[in-house]
Amino acid sequence: MEYMGLIISFIVNILIAIGVPIGILIYFSIKKRELVKPFLIGALVFLVSQVLLRIPLLNGVLSKMDWFYNMMVLNPLLYAVFLGLTAGIFEEVGRFVGFEVGLKKNRSWYDGLAFGLGHGGIEAIIFAGISSIQNLYVLFTLNNGTFNEALVGASEETVRWTFSSTSSMMVLYGGIERISAVIMHIGFTMLVLYGVNKGKKTLYLLWAILAHGVVDTTVVVAQQAGASIHVVELICAVFAVILLVSIIRFKGSFENFKEVKERSEEHT
Repeated sequence: MEYMGLIISFIVNILIAIGVPIGILIYFSIKKRELVKPFLIGALVFLVSQVLLRIPLLNGVLSKMDWFYNMMVLNPLLYAVFLGLTAGIFEEVGRFVGFEVGLKKNRSWYDGLAFGLGHGGIEAIIFAGISSIQNLYVLFTLNNGTFNEALVGASEETVRWTFSSTSSMMVLYGGIERISAVIMHIGFTMLVLYGVNKGKKTLYLLWAILAHGVVDTTVVVAQQAGASIHVVELICAVFAVILLVSIIRFKGSFENFKEVKERSEEHT
């Protein structure tokens, strides 16, 4: 079969981007039902903050404004900072609202973990999983002779050239990047939730927005500078490791919050 390497890579991406989030949700539903709610609210926060608000605002409203177009074309660095900070503002404020409104009784370390998994999981499904399914379908139609130019929106020659010039590793990076992204989403979630529990909501919300903005801006600037996909993914991996260490360190602090809460409840 032609394009076997690409087919395998897209299947792996589907397993990572769709199979893992759905598998986690099924596991929570069976073994850890108390984590289903924060998982689903985390997913809902991403859908509202990005899919329903930020992305339509960027593409449907701001893209028609002269100042935004000029910034995008004439000042790519400022454009990268703008994209990074708006992503941080919309998503981190969304996390904050999620815990303040929907998860008043779900504020443990494990709740933060589930929230981040739901938030990053739905992003993986939408931006990596669905596109991988679409590409896998097109590859199968090329192999079995049922390719439909009208359905795909491009000629068979163009599509074949595109796939022929794409390496399997390039495709796999799409799934690998989702792993880093989910870890970072959990890390940002823990920052916001820590601030909520500690009573320093504004401070840690700002830290989360800044951290999110720095990560996204760095990645966009690297792409603008012509960095290879290998370098970009390495940058993502480094940020993911930093946030993974933070996630692990946060666990002890959340245990302290729990002990203090239990003692205060005993005295009331």
